[in-house]
Amino acid sequence: MTKGKKVKAIDSPSFLEPITLQNIGLFIKARRTQQKLSTQDMALLCDISTFTLNKIENGFEGVKFATLLRVMDALGIKLYIEPWDAQDA
Repeated sequence: MTKGKKVKAIDSPSFLEPITLQNIGLFIKARRTQQKLSTQDMALLCDISTFTLNKIENGFEGVKFATLLRVMDALGIKLYIEPWDAQDA
């Protein structure tokens, strides 16, 4: 881990909010800070730039879905799709 400023944990956003890029970014930032990982350490762990990680955490478009999933996986964040009824289709 890099030496520098101490990472201050932030609270997780509400789990009841709809899934948006902004909310996913907030969850990622909350989880990263709760694990005391700096943006530099997280970027190194996921083999991405700090610029890309900042884009993810701030909910900006233009990040590859595979990159988003890699960051979520590294933090232990799971994304689920619930089954639906055939009549809902």
